[in-house]
Amino acid sequence: METLNSKDPYSPCTLCPRRCGADRTNGKTGFCKMAAEVTVNLSMIHRGEEPVLGGKGGCGAVFFEGCSLRCIFCQNHRITVLTGKGTVYDKDTLADLFLNLASEGAGAIDLVTPMHFAPTVADAVSAAKERGLSLPVICNCSGYESVSTLRLLDGLVDIYLPDLKYYSGKVSARYANAPDYFPAAAMALDEMFRQTGSAVLDKDGIMTRGMIVRHLMLPGNLFDSKHILDYLVSRFGNSIYISLMSQYTPMPHILENENAPKELKRPLSRENYEKLCDYLAELGQTNAFVQEMSSSGSLMIPSFN
Repeated sequence: METLNSKDPYSPCTLCPRRCGADRTNGKTGFCKMAAEVTVNLSMIHRGEEPVLGGKGGCGAVFFEGCSLRCIFCQNHRITVLTGKGTVYDKDTLADLFLNLASEGAGAIDLVTPMHFAPTVADAVSAAKERGLSLPVICNCSGYESVSTLRLLDGLVDIYLPDLKYYSGKVSARYANAPDYFPAAAMALDEMFRQTGSAVLDKDGIMTRGMIVRHLMLPGNLFDSKHILDYLVSRFGNSIYISLMSQYTPMPHILENENAPKELKRPLSRENYEKLCDYLAELGQTNAFVQEMSSSGSLMIPSFN
């Protein structure tokens, strides 16, 4: 397993599997398009996560700018780079933000794409817990993570909410310039599960600990999606929840790009999504969530700054 620079994990940066070595501490940006300053684009009470997350209070979502995967079709593509409209936080002010969301009634703290800032985020979560934060903390990430970086969050994150996007290296290379996506993500999911164990729900059916793996079905990729489900069910089964998502939306930056893959310029086929839902049921997975086809479009996309 690769290790992090103990003196300064941001320089040279090896926080994600790309290990680009950027000198982020001194303002150089890595593949994630961010220097070391933690930048949050939006924080809000978010009620659009899986129904076992957050309860009646919803999730206190914190959307970080930048991303180390940066899929070409990303619905949050506007904030995968430094926008100039975000807010910079250190560990103490970030802890304040978590506690403020809790005071607003959030039922969980939902960290959205935080892993390229993991050292500071880990310190902030630790500080918030020392100051009384008792809500479940969710790490909502791409799945393309390094085990050594995930271990910074061991004992701090209660629920992991990763994607498992691609099985084929050809697909992940084409859509995210990451031919090693699946092997890296498989190791990352094993580490997440090691930290949280099997899913635990309280008396109201709200998750307090565990892992939910999301898979966004993409147009023209039914067989890749089936391989993903085969893997998840055989590896974890009903110890985790699988969230099978239909909300793929061809974004304007894809529609306007002449070189973008043609299949990504069309909506997801209802027939193929229903086939995949049936396939998941046939595999025996009962801890699962599916979406209505109406979930596609801009409805699921927050109004970023």
